[in-house]
Amino acid sequence: MRAPFVVAFAVLMASSLMAQSTAITVDGRFDDWSPVLTMHNDSDAPSSGINLLSMQVTNDETNLYVRLNVESEIDLLDDLVPQTIRLYIDGDNNASTGNAAQTGYGAELQVRFDTRTVTEYFGASSNVSWSTLDLVPLPTTTSTSFEIAIARSAKPDGTNFLFTSSTIKILFRETDSGDAMPNTGSTFSYTFDEAPVPPVVPIPMTRVQAADLRVLAWNVLGDGITNPSLQGQYQRMLAAMDPDVIGFSECVTSTATAIKTRLDTWLPIGGAGWQVAKDDFDMVIAARWPIMQSWPALTRQFAAFIDLPATLPHDLLFTASHLHCCTADANRQNEADEYVRFVQDAMYPGGAFTLPENTPMIYAGDLNSVGYQQQLTTLLTGDIQNNATYGPDGPMDWDGTAASACEALHTHARLAYTWRSNTSAYPSGRLDHMFYSDAVIELRKSFLLRTSIMPPTALSANGLNPTDTESASDHYPVVGDFFFPTAAPSIAAKCFLEGPYDATLGLMHDSLRVRGLIPAQEPFSALGLAPMNSYATLNPNLLNVPGPDAIVDWVVIELRDQSSPGSVVERRCALLQRDGDVVSTDGGSPVPMASPAGAYHVAIRHRNHLGAMSAAAINLSGAITVDLTTSATATFGSEARKNSGVVELLWAGNALLDGVLRYVGNNNDRDPILLAIGGSVPTASLAGYESEDINMNGEVRYVGQGNDRDPILVNIGGSVPTNTRIEQLP
Repeated sequence: MRAPFVVAFAVLMASSLMAQSTAITVDGRFDDWSPVLTMHNDSDAPSSGINLLSMQVTNDETNLYVRLNVESEIDLLDDLVPQTIRLYIDGDNNASTGNAAQTGYGAELQVRFDTRTVTEYFGASSNVSWSTLDLVPLPTTTSTSFEIAIARSAKPDGTNFLFTSSTIKILFRETDSGDAMPNTGSTFSYTFDEAPVPPVVPIPMTRVQAADLRVLAWNVLGDGITNPSLQGQYQRMLAAMDPDVIGFSECVTSTATAIKTRLDTWLPIGGAGWQVAKDDFDMVIAARWPIMQSWPALTRQFAAFIDLPATLPHDLLFTASHLHCCTADANRQNEADEYVRFVQDAMYPGGAFTLPENTPMIYAGDLNSVGYQQQLTTLLTGDIQNNATYGPDGPMDWDGTAASACEALHTHARLAYTWRSNTSAYPSGRLDHMFYSDAVIELRKSFLLRTSIMPPTALSANGLNPTDTESASDHYPVVGDFFFPTAAPSIAAKCFLEGPYDATLGLMHDSLRVRGLIPAQEPFSALGLAPMNSYATLNPNLLNVPGPDAIVDWVVIELRDQSSPGSVVERRCALLQRDGDVVSTDGGSPVPMASPAGAYHVAIRHRNHLGAMSAAAINLSGAITVDLTTSATATFGSEARKNSGVVELLWAGNALLDGVLRYVGNNNDRDPILLAIGGSVPTASLAGYESEDINMNGEVRYVGQGNDRDPILVNIGGSVPTNTRIEQLP
């Protein structure tokens, strides 16, 4: 991540900031908005109404991204909480053209969020569709922060490009309160950065493990699943997704029999075929295995107890959902409260029915999640709002904690919206969700299917046409793959990285965490070391934990074949703490593996250190400890680790992640450090999460105290620069 070069100068008290291109994932979360990105903080507060606090701006090759922060929780796309927030963009950086929204601005575009009105000002003004901007604002529920994507190729009037200058001006106004950002008399400029960002890592539609349980939730828009003109689209998509359990909604007139007939034809499984049940509204549940019991009386929610195969340790409670739409917040909240009561009744004896302990629960569907965020909070945490009617609050998972959300993204874009209609007054939104009980099952991968953005090679490989999803429904399918971690071994590993290790403390430092640089999503997929839990994310709250359990960085654990240790059987990303503990992405548990119990070599790897592997295959069954910080654990090869007194460290310096430390020559690890800081001024430095940051202090330095070049020379011998050190992994 590159730190911005900032220049401030006065023109109408203007602030003009050079840009920093960034790979932003538009998902309604904000962990990828680094503090170093271009920011404007509002300096005053209105006496009443909504207070605009700050905005951040960045871009990539295709989009402009704007993050808006306000003081109190609002629904950006409605006036649920009274607000009149407007965004103005001066796309040609010319105050004499467009709408004179404020002194110094000639805006070609106004977006009024509360009425969902987009107005262009190229000559005579006119209101235009959101789709002309390819605009995506998330979240679609109440929040104090929102991220907005606008296509850099946008032509609001169908003719004129919005962005015709490399520098643009941006303004927010809240007309009820009179607040403006920036204030009257000032302007805020942003200059696009054309430096490329890392490309999107496609999410393959195939399962990582054939035994994973694949769940699909899909609003099929007005009985599309049985519409004769759409049979080809649905057959192709269902065959490509190949689900085990399905929750369909908007099947108002489609019968369970009609849907079973189609599934048996499109996805034949033999025997009695697909098991299909329908509630009294519009929801259908289909499964490859028997549906032992169902509960259709839940309001706009349909639960079923599914008899999973004997190879899995538990059966499944699956609930399909289609909550009330649009402005019916009270209805949605009652429905969420009702479901929490249903789960509490199911988890504890004494109710109408009781689930076997540790039965996994998955809840998925079109939740119409607009309006208040509390509805989603209730479904995840069990925080009932109407306790008088629905009883006391209760946990939504067997370990007494909240359920987890499946944060699915498009297979070929950093986007998380699940609904889109170019003819609607509403822009694209994330209305569909999947929640699960992570105490007993783990999410392996997830994705949203939108065929129109998939490249031809991916479409062909999956037997899809580019128009399939858009012609079938205005909702995109949500897919999650799950496995049972209790059925597989887990590893309580330990290692020290040389770069951040402090021999005096016997701990690693956590400068990357302190400086807010550790990415929320694992970095290895983008580096070519895709783990089985690709796209795994950490809970941002973990980055607030100090002390020995503070997070240092992401690492990878590999299981390698007993007889052929060069063959990687399984690779999983995990988190490394200051005391050397390698923990799961929950921040404390051993790392669950999906491979069956057996003997494996265990390796640990990092993005700029040489990896090391156990010399002997270790019998994995249940929870096993593998400690690479001690010489008592023999490692494969010769000098696989660096000795530091009583502990062993992973060698630092592999900036290229190619398994060889080189100081000079082709593909050396020294030159990337110089290039990272600019290539010509050795005393320059670069702040960020960089592979060239060998000592992992959050800053790349080529010379001077604490530089990242010297450790490479030391680790190849210190005196012969042509020496190399080779990673001891076969």
